Amino acid sequence: GTLFGGHALELMDKSAFITASRFTRKAMVTASSERVDFRAPVKNGQLVEVIGKIVKKGRSSVTVAVDLFAENLLTGERQLCAEGRFVLVSVDENNKPVAVN
Repeated sequence: GTLFGGHALELMDKSAFITASRFTRKAMVTASSERVDFRAPVKNGQLVEVIGKIVKKGRSSVTVAVDLFAENLLTGERQLCAEGRFVLVSVDENNKPVAVN
């Protein structure tokens, strides 16, 4: 009756990828997930919202903070269910790191 943790991580990583790609406008790959904390379960039938935000920019990498919220569609009640940080690296066509702007 709750969202599987592995699926939550997948959603969070996708959000980090989209956030980093839109920020750099380059091909990005996930290098690491620094930390993910699960705070509350997402119950069956709840809406999930995943929000990514750039928190650090390196020479060829960006760090994205990602929050995963659950919302009860009938009451509008929202709860932070997971938060994490992901590091993504910009790569060229040979999968070699390249500088981000």
